[in-house]
Amino acid sequence: MLQSLDHQLFLFFNADRGLAWLDAAMAVFSSLDFWLPPFVAAGVLVFWRGGFRARAMIVCLLLSVGIMEGLFINPLKKAFGRPRPNEAVNGARVISIAPAEAAPATSTPTLAGRARDALAGLPQVRAFACGARVKVAKVATPPQSGKSFPSGHTANMFCFATVLAAFYRRLGAWFFVPAALVAVSRVATGSHWPSDVALTAMLSVALTLGLLALYAWLWKKFAPALVPSITARHPQLIETQ
Repeated sequence: MLQSLDHQLFLFFNADRGLAWLDAAMAVFSSLDFWLPPFVAAGVLVFWRGGFRARAMIVCLLLSVGIMEGLFINPLKKAFGRPRPNEAVNGARVISIAPAEAAPATSTPTLAGRARDALAGLPQVRAFACGARVKVAKVATPPQSGKSFPSGHTANMFCFATVLAAFYRRLGAWFFVPAALVAVSRVATGSHWPSDVALTAMLSVALTLGLLALYAWLWKKFAPALVPSITARHPQLIETQ
């Protein structure tokens, strides 16, 4: 029964509604190319210009993502071996960002023209400008194994949201909105089952909270001896005020 519900929910989110902009939006939200550049730029800026709380947040975030990917997400993918919907469902829509050759180009040898060319080369811009690429899966023999559970994109986004909420409370909690959109997009683009992203989100939040508690304990236990001047000003690792 649960498997049937999972299948029906997948077909609902993956259905063709005749809205090119919606397919493009789902392709963008589902793409690592969309999230990675602004995350890296924001992280570098925050670490450079931010105070103790901002820098502690960045360190905790990087540690949590690395630990989750290496010790939980990848091992669980191998352990469960669940096929993705686009590997198991005939007719599943596989939505991705438009190919690079579809990007419009200008020949204007000006700074503005070159800037437009550069922007046109960005995958997230191509998706909106050219429309998403949609393929229909044809599965002759359903595979016996795959990498559908857990969802790495969902795990990372909910890890980000949990860390931000821990350090910045209500303001940081707003990041759960784009995290949820990424989770939905992974289903809509044919990459994951609904149960994959739902269980991954809960697992990610729980694991991240556990890791944050561990970091706070380690800071309280060892930081006074290692960095006494810093702990004198910041006795708590996770400062919210």
